Amino acid sequence: MNKKVSVAQLLKSHEEENNSAPDSRLLDIRAAADCLACSERFIRRLVQERRIPFVKLGGTRVRFLEADLRQWIVEQRVEAKR
Repeated sequence: MNKKVSVAQLLKSHEEENNSAPDSRLLDIRAAADCLACSERFIRRLVQERRIPFVKLGGTRVRFLEADLRQWIVEQRVEAKR
């Protein structure tokens, strides 16, 4: 059974779960590039290709949840061949 949940409820739930966690911070493109040790241009390309999770604020402002970036890093890991 599909239950409709509003965006406000999702954000409130997220805030409650991560109220004290530093991972719940929103980062701009520059901070995300610093976190991933890459260029801002690369971050913009990942956003354009929708290869990285992001939050769109208003028209063009893009932000990233630090927890999402950390999870994305884990998902990108490639195991070595033996």
